[in-house]
Amino acid sequence: MVARNSKAVLDRATFTTSRLMDFCSRKELIAQTGHQPAEWPLVALKELIDNSLDACEEAGISPVITVAAGDDGITITDNGPGIPSSTIDGVMDFSVKVSSREAYVSPTRGAQGNALKTILAMPFVLSGESGRVVISANGIQHSIIFSVDQIRQQPVVEIERDNSILDSGTSVFIEWLDLACSDDGIERRFLQFADDYTWINPHMTLSTDWFGKVTTVQATAPDWKKWLPTDPTSPHWYTAERLERLIAGYVTHDDDPRTVRAFVSEFKGLSGSRKQKEVLDATGLARATLTDLVTDNTIDNNIVSSLLQAMKVATKLVKAPALGVIGKAHFEQRFEAGGVEMETFGYDKGVEMVDGIPTLIEVGFGVDKQGMSGDADVPRRLITGVNWSPGIVNPFRSLGGYGNSLNSALAEARSGADEPIVMVLHMTCPRVEYTDRGKSAVVLS
Repeated sequence: MVARNSKAVLDRATFTTSRLMDFCSRKELIAQTGHQPAEWPLVALKELIDNSLDACEEAGISPVITVAAGDDGITITDNGPGIPSSTIDGVMDFSVKVSSREAYVSPTRGAQGNALKTILAMPFVLSGESGRVVISANGIQHSIIFSVDQIRQQPVVEIERDNSILDSGTSVFIEWLDLACSDDGIERRFLQFADDYTWINPHMTLSTDWFGKVTTVQATAPDWKKWLPTDPTSPHWYTAERLERLIAGYVTHDDDPRTVRAFVSEFKGLSGSRKQKEVLDATGLARATLTDLVTDNTIDNNIVSSLLQAMKVATKLVKAPALGVIGKAHFEQRFEAGGVEMETFGYDKGVEMVDGIPTLIEVGFGVDKQGMSGDADVPRRLITGVNWSPGIVNPFRSLGGYGNSLNSALAEARSGADEPIVMVLHMTCPRVEYTDRGKSAVVLS
C-alpha cells in the first residue's frame, strides 16, 4: 500500500563544467583584470605595451611602439624580436599559466601569466558570440577566434595561420567594434594612458593613432638603462618560500636535473666559482642536484632556508639606484613638452632598504601653463607607475613611511588645492605586493 503523501524523488545528476569558462564571463574577467569592462581597452593597452617593452629590452633594442585605434579595433605594434609561435600556442592553453617571470623575484612589469589569455577572451565577452585577435610576428599571421561551446560549456579557441608581411617585431590586433562609443571619455583616457608610458620610460618612442589623429613622442634617452627581466636576481630579494617556488619550477621544467651549483650561479654576485664554493661548502650541497632537495614530492624547507642564508651571506645588497633611475633630466623634458610652467617644476627622489629589498620612488610635479593663466579649465593630471608600467588607476592607496624627502615632495605638490597640478609618482621595487589579481593596488608599509 502506497502512502498518500509520497513524492517522486529526483535522481540528481552531477554535472562537470570546465573551469576554463572562468575566462569567458564578464564577472571573472573583472576579477582577473581588476577593472570594469569600460576600462578593458586600457587593460589591453597596458598588457600589450608591457609585453612590447619587455621584449625590446631583452633584445637590447630601444622600444619603438605604435598604438592604433580604428573602426574595427586596436592594434599595438613594436620593433622587438617577434613573439615565437610556441608562446602563442601556450597562450591558447587556458588550463595553465604561461610566464617566464612568475617564479622569479625582480623589478619586472608583469609576472602572472594571464595577460594574453584575458585579452583573447575580452572580444568574445563583449560581443557574446565570438571574438578575434590577430598576432603577426616572424612572417606568420596567427588569426585566433574565441567562442564557446554552449552545450559542453567550454571555450573553443580556433587558430588559422597564414603568411604575414611583418618580418620583424610583433603586431597584435584586437577586434573591438564600437570602441569610440564604448565610453564618453574613452578617447581622452586611452590616449592619455598610452602617453603615461612615455613619462616613466625614457628610452621609449611612442606613436598613437586615434581614428586617423596621429601623435608621436620621441624617446628622451634611447640608450637609458634599467634592471632587465633577463638580469640575474639577488638572493636578498627572496624569502625561503619564494626560493622554494623557483626551485619547484626548475624541477618541473628541467628534463635533466639541474645541479645546485648551476642554480646558485644564476644569482647576482654568485657567478664566480669561489663564491659558489662558499655557498656549497656552507650547505654541504657540492654534489647535489635540485631534485635531491625533494623528498616525498616535497621540497625540504630546512635545506632551502640554509641555502638561501648562505647565498645572502656570500653576496652584497643591491642598492636602489641600480634598479634604474628615471631621472630629473627626463622629467624636465616631459613636463616642458606637456605644457608645464617650468618655474613650478620640482623633482625629488626617495630610497629605502628594508630586509634587503631596495625601493626607489621618484616624484615630479609642476603647474600647467593654461591652468595658471585661467584661460582653460585644466584638471589635475596624476601619472602613477610601478616598475615602469603606469597604473590605470592610482595603485598607491597608502604611501606608508618612505622618508621625509618623498613626503615633502607630495606635500608641495598638493600645496595649491585649486591649481592644475601635473604630477608623476613612480616606484621601483623587486618585490611588489598587490592586493588583487589585476595588480591595481600596491601594498606599501
